[in-house]
Amino acid sequence: MIVAIVGFAWLALALRDSVAQLGDMATGIRDTGTAIQSSGRATSQEIRGGIGQAADSLASVPLVGDDLRSRVRLTGDRTADAVEHETRIDGERLVVAGRQGQRDALDTARLVGWLAFLVPTVLLLATWLPRRLPALLGRPPARVEPRREAARFERKFERTGPN
Repeated sequence: MIVAIVGFAWLALALRDSVAQLGDMATGIRDTGTAIQSSGRATSQEIRGGIGQAADSLASVPLVGDDLRSRVRLTGDRTADAVEHETRIDGERLVVAGRQGQRDALDTARLVGWLAFLVPTVLLLATWLPRRLPALLGRPPARVEPRREAARFERKFERTGPN
């Protein structure tokens, strides 16, 4: 019996570890969110740099060059800010979802592991203990004779009737 309980514990731990590995998908989601945030920052810097160079080349246009340069640079900055803002928000959502997924996977793994251990162990003990408990307590096991019990039931039924 001890061997069976140890076996149940080993299987429960293996099952828990397998379910916990589902959290690896959540880790990928979290890492994707972090990458999106980093990519958004880099993209916004590239937008600022590229549009800034284009704006600087417009400065040489007679009469409107300086005004044109500042408007193009402002448009580039607004575009870069919008890209950075959106990628930061979207990336953060994925990071939060990934962390939550990891926690959920670990919680589920713990629950499944405990259930995988407790259910068979309780069932084993429920069938083993009633047969062994009298011997463990130093009492002789109670003997029930099915024929004698059936005859007693029939006599009682005959006296009281089916009502």
